[in-house]
Amino acid sequence: MPLTMGALWDTGDMKKAPTYSAESEKRDGARARADGAECGSGEARHGAPIGARGALRGLDARVKIALMLAYSVALFCAKGLAGLGVAAALLAAVALFGRVPLVRLLREGAFAYLIVGFLLVYNIVASGWLAGVAVAARLVLLVWASLLLMALSTPMELSEALRRLLSPLGRLGLPVRDFTTSLSIALRFMPLFAEELGAVRAAQASRGAAFEDGGIARRLRAYDGLMVPLFVGLFRRADRLASAMEARCYGASGEPTSLDGRRFSFGDGAAFLVGVVACTAFALIP
Repeated sequence: MPLTMGALWDTGDMKKAPTYSAESEKRDGARARADGAECGSGEARHGAPIGARGALRGLDARVKIALMLAYSVALFCAKGLAGLGVAAALLAAVALFGRVPLVRLLREGAFAYLIVGFLLVYNIVASGWLAGVAVAARLVLLVWASLLLMALSTPMELSEALRRLLSPLGRLGLPVRDFTTSLSIALRFMPLFAEELGAVRAAQASRGAAFEDGGIARRLRAYDGLMVPLFVGLFRRADRLASAMEARCYGASGEPTSLDGRRFSFGDGAAFLVGVVACTAFALIP
């Protein structure tokens, strides 16, 4: 893909072409340090839409991912409702200690409640009410745990943690860096998709499109006109992102650098051990 000044201008990164000087270097360094002081809180607000503000927010993302996997395995190993009840209490305790609003957490999981209800009815009819409640409880707790992980971490932190966890596979020739970068971009494009859809819908509504009037068939025809401008806008964003990555020489170096200078600490190890013990405990409850 040829890199042009117009494409780089579209990324929003080159509003002007400054002339290099010692004064400009000092000024840019001071601005970068000032921006870095606010980077953590701003990234947390962008990457954690539920709004976590507790002490667990600063835990190493590798520990959070590992505990999420341990919790998921323990959920499916728990045999009775007592163990699942303890798992729910453990999840609520983590949410309270991490200062994650429980009401927001329940609301964000609304997309899965229809599937949970269907599985509940199906398993009650097929295997009895005990099996139905257990299957539904496992699924809804897994959804809440995933949302809790997203609330306590930013997409950048999760991507960097996955890259570090999977780095041994990179020695075998697997494209770990490309995979984690693609995952990070996908996570960041989710809110952009909703933003683009809202903008296109507002533009179509201002032109007389009726999204709330008439029957289902008429509403579907109205939404059918959103698809083409929506995907055009998304492909335009993707093209700008590709130009920006090319301008920053993505893939030119063998070993990527990272702004995250965090190291695995004693507190991270202690939190990991406590979490694994708690997951093992409720999985063994008969």
